[in-house]
Amino acid sequence: MCFTFTARGVCRTGWREYESKCYFFSTDTKTWDEANLFCQRQHTNLMSIQDIHERVRHSTNTKCIVQQSPTGISLWMGGHDSITEGGWEWTDGSPFRYIHWNAGNPDDYFGEDCLSILINSGYWNDDNCDNKRGYICEKRGDLSFLMIMTLKYC
Repeated sequence: MCFTFTARGVCRTGWREYESKCYFFSTDTKTWDEANLFCQRQHTNLMSIQDIHERVRHSTNTKCIVQQSPTGISLWMGGHDSITEGGWEWTDGSPFRYIHWNAGNPDDYFGEDCLSILINSGYWNDDNCDNKRGYICEKRGDLSFLMIMTLKYC
């Protein structure tokens, strides 16, 4: 008789699981700082995108869900350049290597330091941090282990 152990990510109620990560899509609006604080209190971060594959995945997944976005325009992500103008970084500490800016952005129009993702296109915009937007929190799924017993000789 053999035992097989399988690990998989598990998300809390109200969160959506996708490729071992959990996502929370807000139904309310907050400033960037308020959204960031909300995610931190959930032991998560505002969403970050590391490469084209992750962007395509988020774009497809996000478009299906953000149709009900409370703002209908854009959602807060974890990027900001509030420490050094033009020095974009993610709140989760990951490197800010991949970019997907909307045409003409970032433009720092009247001191825009926070990153939002445009719902209709998936492109990024530097945005006024005091605007109220929907937001997306992201975290790795909590691992749960499933033991499967199979009836065969090993």
